[in-house]
Amino acid sequence: MQIVYHLGAHCTDEGGLLRVLLRNRALLMQHGTAVPEPDRYPDLLRAAASVFAGRSAEAAGAEQLLDGLMPGSDEDGATRLVLSFEGFLAFPRDAVTADRLYPAAAARARGLASLFPQDGVEFHIGIRNPATFLPALSARRRAKGQEPLPDGFEAGALRWSDLLGRIRAACPQASLTVWCDEDTPLIWHSVLRAVAGQPEAVELAHALDLPASLMSEPGQRRMAAWLAETLPATDADRRRGIAGFLDRFALPEKLEVDVDLPGWSDGTVAALTESYEADCARIAAMEGVRFLVP
Repeated sequence: MQIVYHLGAHCTDEGGLLRVLLRNRALLMQHGTAVPEPDRYPDLLRAAASVFAGRSAEAAGAEQLLDGLMPGSDEDGATRLVLSFEGFLAFPRDAVTADRLYPAAAARARGLASLFPQDGVEFHIGIRNPATFLPALSARRRAKGQEPLPDGFEAGALRWSDLLGRIRAACPQASLTVWCDEDTPLIWHSVLRAVAGQPEAVELAHALDLPASLMSEPGQRRMAAWLAETLPATDADRRRGIAGFLDRFALPEKLEVDVDLPGWSDGTVAALTESYEADCARIAAMEGVRFLVP
């Protein structure tokens, strides 16, 4: 069995990836990919919490977890299991310290891999410009009744490449696929297929919902008609078509992002964005990392 963990990050797809895959469950099972409902996760999360706390997984744990995650009919035909939970690496209150993103990521990734010791493991994660990620995470914490990020937070010290390097060092045998949240309207189908392990020829239902959500209604209708008429054969063809519709029909208010944190200026946002772009270049060059780009 190939075990696939979608790790988030927080404030990226907001559960959209799992929703689309669940709506394609029957199709994916025809290709050997099982996508359990989240209500089947409790035993998995309890086992993960035990491992994160330093306790060993039980010898029979992997088989028991698989039995709980998949109905018997799915387990018989599945060769790939997709698990998606943005809290795998941390909950919002523990996702950032003064100088690190997801400080416990290495131990948690190692623990997740250890739950299925006889199976192959893949990690998938979307990343986001710290200039928008940190305000969104701070708002998430505030909404949960937790302290927001502190004033004067040194955002410039945070690097996604550091996080990915720690995951790679902890689990060198696991593959790691990464994409930028800012790119998802254009590459959403590629992201979905990468997690689901499907070839370009497989057309997933509702894969256009994300870019469509950014457009006017006429744009949505025209893009849907284009997809039905042209049936793009490759992700490159699909990206070019979606980009054209976004250029013509995207709603400006849908593209606006709150980047407000106490003490931040336009210069802060510009510096963080420049640093993020340089960090993405580092990630693209990292050994063992598959970086999805438009």
